[in-house]
Amino acid sequence: MTKRKGRTRTAAILAIDENVSEMEELASSAGMKIVYEIVQRRRKAHPATFVGKGKVREVKELFAIRGVDVLLINGELKPSQHYLLESELKVECMDRIRLVLEIFNDRASSREAQLQVQRARLRYEIPFLREWIHNAKSGEHPGFLGGGGYETDAYYELTRRQLARIEEELTKLGSDRDLRRKRRARKGLGTIALAGYTNAGKSSLLNAITQEKVLVEDRMFSTLSTTTARLDGCRKQLLVTDTIGFISNLPPFMVESFKSTLDEIFYADLVLLVIDSSDDSDTFMEKLTTSLRVLFPDVDVTDLIVVLSKTDRATELSERMNTVRSLVPNVAMVAISSLTGDGLEALQGAVLDHFAYPVEMRFFLPHSPQAESFLSWLHDATELQTDRTAEGTEVVLRCRESDHSVIVRRIIEAGGRPGS
Repeated sequence: MTKRKGRTRTAAILAIDENVSEMEELASSAGMKIVYEIVQRRRKAHPATFVGKGKVREVKELFAIRGVDVLLINGELKPSQHYLLESELKVECMDRIRLVLEIFNDRASSREAQLQVQRARLRYEIPFLREWIHNAKSGEHPGFLGGGGYETDAYYELTRRQLARIEEELTKLGSDRDLRRKRRARKGLGTIALAGYTNAGKSSLLNAITQEKVLVEDRMFSTLSTTTARLDGCRKQLLVTDTIGFISNLPPFMVESFKSTLDEIFYADLVLLVIDSSDDSDTFMEKLTTSLRVLFPDVDVTDLIVVLSKTDRATELSERMNTVRSLVPNVAMVAISSLTGDGLEALQGAVLDHFAYPVEMRFFLPHSPQAESFLSWLHDATELQTDRTAEGTEVVLRCRESDHSVIVRRIIEAGGRPGS
């Protein structure tokens, strides 16, 4: 992907409908300045050139008067459309998916995120490479194979080899992630994933409910690498993970490329779905339905809390809550503002209720090194109250059903007995 350093790139948007607000936001997040927008109202894209051939001639004439660095296509281009547009207009043409990939490329900081972006970019490029190999003539072409000096068939083979190496390294990183996840489970750590549309306020919420201080920016995809921190203000050991934001109409290869990041959501004990309550009705509905399509059916509704964020900016909060209930009738819901702190206490209460242990036990342990080791484990794995006496320790605890048999066995091994 080409990028001009040292100055803001100028861009024009080419669309077949007037709904270009998200494309404008994506361009801004990529550091581009929109000079003008060109709309040809069509029911569907032209099979050869996205817009009609007459409109392509108009765009070419417009570029001769006032050129731009990049033409942004508000849609997904086929390789043949991309080739014809770049060949005809002599300007870099970037569809919505490629623009998202460029933003990802700028944002990725961790090794895993960088590899995921490279994998997604290469999967995107391979069909275009085939098209350019089939059609490209000698001479310079802007954009995708800019410079004209590429041996496209050799580049294609290089791309395939690079993709294989990336897959191998990501597999190893995924194995390491699985080991960390299993260690957390063995230690009795509860896991919470923040999910939601890009720029919904997930990173701000992470900062508000943990001691973490991640970068918060009012732009799309400011978070690509996962960040995990401990929930603040409670004895129970609960880990909160911020995840990559959703966006509508991503092709399957893009979702698959970031599957290991999204797995943090699907393996979590609880998912907080963060939705920007300050959006207008149509935008709110689109972002909510997109998010629910990603989560369901892999996430059970009983393991989901919908968090309506940015209530300090919202004007139709009750309407937004009714919209959520119409789509997910029995879901838990909390309205919050990370900026003012409103609703954060209620959210923490809802989270703790979800992780409340269902089994209560009472027993007595005599003083011994074995009992002390057992009590240390109970402190980490249960909700524990103790009363130490000269003879030993009276214990009242709440635990998970899965830990009950282990606790009974260790009570017997430590010489304990049922309590009153």
